[in-house]
Amino acid sequence: WAAHPDDAHLQLAESLAAGELTLYFRHGATTRGGVDRPEWPRERQRLLSEAGEAQARAVGAAFRRHGWPVGEVIASPMARCRDMAEIAFGRVHESSGLLGLLFEGGSRQRRIEQSLQLLRQPTAGGNRILVGHSSNIQESTGVHLPEGGAVLVRATADGSGFTVLGRLDPDDWAALAEA
Repeated sequence: WAAHPDDAHLQLAESLAAGELTLYFRHGATTRGGVDRPEWPRERQRLLSEAGEAQARAVGAAFRRHGWPVGEVIASPMARCRDMAEIAFGRVHESSGLLGLLFEGGSRQRRIEQSLQLLRQPTAGGNRILVGHSSNIQESTGVHLPEGGAVLVRATADGSGFTVLGRLDPDDWAALAEA
């Protein structure tokens, strides 16, 4: 990405610099697969692996290197999501509305609507960061991401919808951190 930027990538970088976007990250790589529960103690949950922690550091390094503004940072209360946000951005606000759709507690439809609401809402004060789960991201944006990837969207000015501008995978973030 950074080695051979095309017009689309340059426009994406300009939008990131302007603080106009919402970035919906899938948590970084984890130590294992499976579904866990938010009430489980941290040591029983899926956690970021060393590779996942490195992915989170690369995201933070890319933002710092390019001076991209960061507004609110919101994550699912699962440890892997909170940790990614904290490592990359140094802060996080938890939202149960970003719990994965595979988790049976609460309302699946309410969590889908929470994601859609955050994606439709124009940003203020920097790029909005969401860290969640593949099920939510795919349901709300139609984009399937690898662990550590992000879909970038721009809300319409009136808050009625959003446009998917692109996605950045873990290797893209690592390249941007070095560029």
